[in-house]
Amino acid sequence: MEALNEQVGQAYAQALLAIARVDREVSPEESSRVRELAASRTPVTVDFEASFFEKMTPEKLAAAALESKVDSRALGRMLVADGVMLATSDGDLNSVEAQIILRFARALGCTDLDVGAETKQLDEWLSR
Repeated sequence: MEALNEQVGQAYAQALLAIARVDREVSPEESSRVRELAASRTPVTVDFEASFFEKMTPEKLAAAALESKVDSRALGRMLVADGVMLATSDGDLNSVEAQIILRFARALGCTDLDVGAETKQLDEWLSR
């Protein structure tokens, strides 16, 4: 997939922040990892401040992808891979992080097979 445009890129970065923030705090390591992951997908600068005023939801990311005519499933697979890398940057993937990653993936049209093709680390939560 080519680099994400401004609208989807910022939404993607905000989705990564939502994953990082799901356990209530974003560590310096997670902030750094969000910047790195976003920079690998889009030229936008992550707007950390925006995440305090408007929370990114799976539905909002799916709408941004649709509006920009981005392949939603491909975006979802990217977010699964990046979300797991982000969530495990502090050592482990917990249930709350796994569930939000899966909510984003499903809103973007990913199947369990799509998720499993990206990582096996979410297998335990796929059957739920």
